Amino acid sequence: MNDEGAKHVFISYVREDSDQVDGLCAVLEAAQIPYWRDRKDLGPGDAWRAKIRTAIRNGSLVFLACFSDNSRARDKSYMNEELTLAVEEFRQMSPGRVWLIPVRLDAGDVPDWDLGAGRVLSDLNYSDLFGKDHTAHAARLVTTISRLLGEKRPDPATALAAVEQAASADRADLLKRLTKEMLLEPSRRIELDDLVSQEVQRVLAVLKDTARLTGPLEGTNEEQLVRIAEEAQDLWTLSTPFCMSLQVASRWGAPESLTPWTSGIRSFVAAAAKPESGKPALIELRHLPGMVGIMTAALTCTSSGNWANLKALVVDPSVRDSYEQQLTPIIEATDPYKPFGGTTDWVANALARAALAGKNLDEALKDFTERRDGKYHTPVAEWLHHILRPVFSDQWPDDDAYSAEFDRAEAVLGVLAQDATNVRAAANPQKPSWSRSHWHGRSTWRSHSHGNPVADLIHEFETQGARWSPLANGLFGGDPDRARAALEDYQTSFNKIASHRF
Repeated sequence: MNDEGAKHVFISYVREDSDQVDGLCAVLEAAQIPYWRDRKDLGPGDAWRAKIRTAIRNGSLVFLACFSDNSRARDKSYMNEELTLAVEEFRQMSPGRVWLIPVRLDAGDVPDWDLGAGRVLSDLNYSDLFGKDHTAHAARLVTTISRLLGEKRPDPATALAAVEQAASADRADLLKRLTKEMLLEPSRRIELDDLVSQEVQRVLAVLKDTARLTGPLEGTNEEQLVRIAEEAQDLWTLSTPFCMSLQVASRWGAPESLTPWTSGIRSFVAAAAKPESGKPALIELRHLPGMVGIMTAALTCTSSGNWANLKALVVDPSVRDSYEQQLTPIIEATDPYKPFGGTTDWVANALARAALAGKNLDEALKDFTERRDGKYHTPVAEWLHHILRPVFSDQWPDDDAYSAEFDRAEAVLGVLAQDATNVRAAANPQKPSWSRSHWHGRSTWRSHSHGNPVADLIHEFETQGARWSPLANGLFGGDPDRARAALEDYQTSFNKIASHRF
């Protein structure tokens, strides 16, 4: 039982909301935040009014008022009496002090309780502990309460564990919010690095799980294709939190601060490149986390002009080739087609169709096998374009702008991969297979009607020369001749592929 005279959070609610308040208490307990709650802290025979008054006035450094349709429907309740006491205390506090925090348990309004001095309760910032943003709001509430209690903020892993214990909400939104809050605060960088590293380890644990690679693919051919597509969806879901955090770091961080994300992408690509026995289709799918990480970084950096960040994240990192024991740039070691190299294009088409049409994978596959619809020109890119859209919803509310930036990111990655290929080919002329970039996608067919992003890059280079931002930030080794060769070589392959799209 909590000592009502000690520092604590006081939770005010109506009994009908006990289940939701249980979840809130689970968050506080996991974050090691003391709280006072009538059900927990009132013993048999206690003078409850006196106890509650003491708990509010003497020890409460935060007062959480939990509102819902249940509380709004009650003309009389003990919660109203608690709020009356709380408002009396709040009126005596200095202006600007955060003490009384409304909490919404549903989408209803916060009541307009009179707080004095022309203020009402609904004027205060509130926390929403419901819906899809429940996770993010709960994490922010934990951080706010810890600061008000004068305690060291909970480490991100603890906050994450606390929220997950309370609700099965989307951890991706939470990780993105925590990255925003911690990235530019030097005192929290170690905590953020640990949090990102923890997320990387979650992904690697799955990529290294050999049982997933050797498990039987049973059923008809169509059923096996659906199973492979489901595995791809699962790997994307697993990778989403990392990509959400990466989008923030790529946009707002500096190259020297990107180590956790750089290491993460490199680790994903290295794990996928490691030889394993098992089902080829499942083995190749291991490339998916690294590939979507590279695409996320490229899309963020190219659109915001953070070329130094792009260099740090996807150009400089290398992995060791498992067969020839040579270092290979990660944009050569993987590409959009690597995850699906062990399958036919049925899987990629089913994924794209399911995502774009909102169908389940069985029905999406039947659209093609039963010839109800034609295949996509670039199914992998169509799927990528769709699944990455929510990651960038705050950066581009407009779909057309997002699509144009996606095209440009594809082209930039293609040219950079071509440069890496050219450098390796020059050093190893006996390897004729090192000749062409494989980073081509939906921009090859969109170039017929939505502009040619490769031509745009060449125009920028020819106009600006050595002042071209990618060159000025060290891409292509800062060498204009290398840049020109990569642009021209990639343009040749791009135009050849584009000419066959129609």
